[in-house]
Amino acid sequence: MDKKTIKRSWPDRIFNAANLILLGLIGLVAVLPYINMIAVSLSSSGAVDSGRVTFYPIGFHLENYKTVLMDKNVLKSIGISVAMTVVGTIFSLLLTVMLAFPLSREEFKLRKVCNVMILIVFIFSAPVIPWYLTMRSYGLYDNFWALILPSALSTYNIIIVRSFFQEIPSALIDAAKVDGCGEMRTLMQIILPISKAVMATVGLMYGVGYWNSYTNPLYLINDRNLYTLQLRIKSIVLDSEALESMNVVSTGTSTEALKMTTIIVAALPVLCVYPFLQKYFIKGMTIGSVKG
Repeated sequence: MDKKTIKRSWPDRIFNAANLILLGLIGLVAVLPYINMIAVSLSSSGAVDSGRVTFYPIGFHLENYKTVLMDKNVLKSIGISVAMTVVGTIFSLLLTVMLAFPLSREEFKLRKVCNVMILIVFIFSAPVIPWYLTMRSYGLYDNFWALILPSALSTYNIIIVRSFFQEIPSALIDAAKVDGCGEMRTLMQIILPISKAVMATVGLMYGVGYWNSYTNPLYLINDRNLYTLQLRIKSIVLDSEALESMNVVSTGTSTEALKMTTIIVAALPVLCVYPFLQKYFIKGMTIGSVKG
């Protein structure tokens, strides 16, 4: 049986080619800064200080990465960021699921009121100064929980999970109740096992949010021993004392190369994890977007 092929018209071909070129240019603009940072981080201090490094290393060496990864302050900040991301993501997923599940059930009497309240919070954000004073009054200042609790819930993620739960057939939940399952058992053994895509999506967004968190730690953390990696980067980029503590002068390392190296180290975990979760991320973002 001959395969029939549909020939595209010239306007379609031109349109597709223009799209590919445009998307390629946008992707190139997004990637070039990273290529430049990687090249600078792998280049010798003389080449970096003279401005000769563009998109490929000159005088290739790994001394900058050795300096960054052997600095005790940077290692401490990496540990705090990892702990904040792991604990915060698990805690946020737990809270999001526990809130989204009842909001997805029609028999929940306060469902409409809670949905309106979530929508109001989604649209309007609190001013910085009242928010800061509230966090201080709760004791969320200069401690580990100050890095987690203020960002523990995202209204956007709640809406995504709630929309997914609403699409689960009610017959499935009714069958579980007939078999004697309570609400918690239904959630844990029926709902969550078929919600891997949306859980991966929301977990990725929470994890990236915690890892890249900057403003909350900036406002609520003053103790340098609790600095996250993002605050440590800010300190290295703007504070000369932070560079001196890394023995930049004695090792002959370029300050600019050291800054780029620290930024690459901070971005590397997300860049490594995202490709493995990309399929779940795309699937989860489209779930609930089209009602059939």
